[in-house]
Amino acid sequence: MEKLDFSTNWNNKLDCKCFTTIRIFNSIKHYKGKEFAVFLKNQAKGKVTVLDFRRLKLNRLTDYTCYLDTGYSREETINIFKKMYPRIDLIKTDFVILLLKKIEPPKPKQETLFT
Repeated sequence: MEKLDFSTNWNNKLDCKCFTTIRIFNSIKHYKGKEFAVFLKNQAKGKVTVLDFRRLKLNRLTDYTCYLDTGYSREETINIFKKMYPRIDLIKTDFVILLLKKIEPPKPKQETLFT
């Protein structure tokens, strides 16, 4: 299973059942139904599946999306990306907003006296 690494738990989203992440778009990895193992600073946080995604240019981000995803305004979020990707032309690059849902591990089957 492919990894989805986080260096920061932006807006404490990794503690939620569903959350978003904004990434540089990759058509091989970013599609509905794709599953990832989530890691925060190399610590396993669980598994997720992609419920939906939106491909866009960074200038199309809104305050609404940015506050939910990072806890910061659109302007602050774009500045974060500039620091994260100093060598990438952020104007021309396609990004994706992934809507992720945690995959709950199956509950252990409870044994009963009568079956």
